[in-house]
Amino acid sequence: MTPRAAIYVRISQDRGGAGLGIARQEEDCRALCARKGWDVIDVYPDNDVSAYSGAPRPKWQELLADIKDGAVNAVVCWHVDRLTRSPRELEDVIDLADRHGLELATVSGEIDLATPTGRMIARMLGAAARHEAEHKADRQQRQRRQAAEAGKVAGGGKRSFGYEDDRITILETEAEAIREGVRRVLANESLASICRDWHERGIVSPAGKPWKPSGLRRLLASARISGRREHTPRSSWEHTRPLTGEIVADAVWPGIISYEDSDRVRKVLSDPARRRNVEGSTNRSYLLSGVLRCGKPRTGQAEPCGWGMVGRPRSGTPRYVCPNTPGTEACGGTATNAERTDTHVRDMVLAALESPAFVERLRGQDDVSADLYDEIRIDEQELEELARDMGERRISRKEWMIARQPVEERLERNRAKLAKVSRVAVLMGFVGTFEDMQARWKSMNNSQRRAIITACVRSIEVRAANPQKRWDPDRFVIDWIA
Repeated sequence: MTPRAAIYVRISQDRGGAGLGIARQEEDCRALCARKGWDVIDVYPDNDVSAYSGAPRPKWQELLADIKDGAVNAVVCWHVDRLTRSPRELEDVIDLADRHGLELATVSGEIDLATPTGRMIARMLGAAARHEAEHKADRQQRQRRQAAEAGKVAGGGKRSFGYEDDRITILETEAEAIREGVRRVLANESLASICRDWHERGIVSPAGKPWKPSGLRRLLASARISGRREHTPRSSWEHTRPLTGEIVADAVWPGIISYEDSDRVRKVLSDPARRRNVEGSTNRSYLLSGVLRCGKPRTGQAEPCGWGMVGRPRSGTPRYVCPNTPGTEACGGTATNAERTDTHVRDMVLAALESPAFVERLRGQDDVSADLYDEIRIDEQELEELARDMGERRISRKEWMIARQPVEERLERNRAKLAKVSRVAVLMGFVGTFEDMQARWKSMNNSQRRAIITACVRSIEVRAANPQKRWDPDRFVIDWIA
């Protein structure tokens, strides 16, 4: 019976997307099938997919399924390493040959999986291909590191937002959007809020698509927009690329924002608590969710419950409640009308901000020494010099690891200080007369309003209401920051 042959072709990189390497492999494989007299029933192309990287290969999986179903009993490829560069997967092919009588033919030479010698040759070729793939990956990693340390532009992909196609010249319209985005994040506004605003204003990504919080987060956390080059070794990836990498050099392109603002926004956006509690919150339509704390005393105890209150409607009326959630210590015994509470807290905050003394105290809470910026730059340069010393073999890897640890710890502490949200930035352009602030408040969204409140208030305790009063403002005890 004439073998039913499947042609499998694959190329690891196809930058132009033309598929020329795939076409050449298929042409050679068809010629081999014609010489052997095999019927080609289908071609399985995996274009721009690396076998070494472990990325999914949909056509490869489809081919395996067709072999198991009996639709294919012969496979033709250009070379064994086009099938796989994993010895483990090669053993799967050998097992299929045993169970299904699979024949394998390659343009580069005959391989008979039915014989011990043929299997040995296939394993040797597969091991050699794996060895070369690992060395290639190592060389590419070193090249990427060297390019990063030289501050060079990374190749491939679309242009970077904020820069022209040459990736060096600043595109001022987009650069101003980046500066605005950084200011708004440092003012504690959510990424989702910024994305909605940008969508309404027609600010889109280089691909022409609306911004999403995940993409905006990666853009603003990138050291690139401050004119610095960062490097993230693939060995440090778990499943996806980390948000931030190691800053290794000043870049050949100019920065859009300052080093200081970049360090601050990178730290803010890397905070897991911000992403979990702010970006992913489903209660953001309620202004004071999480700011309000239940003040009802626990049963038989003097101290209050203290649980964060959340927004939940009752009979169509928005309220803040202490959630009676199973498995938590929330008492579920406190509630307040959301609209009245929002208005009361707003008026209290605006009245406080009308006081120059209060604003001055807030400013004093957030002072950062100018020397801190210098310390950060010195430590960054020291890490660069240590990496260069190891690369040029003036010190060993062990010496490099020992030397960099205290520098990185000091750098982390100083960056954490910078990451404190600047209350001056939050309130800049907002503070004025009570009437002016009320007008500005009306034009804000809840994320921006919340930023104003949390710049002034740590938390607000909601105590039991006076049953003789329809509305009891005295039950709200504000813990002011200053």
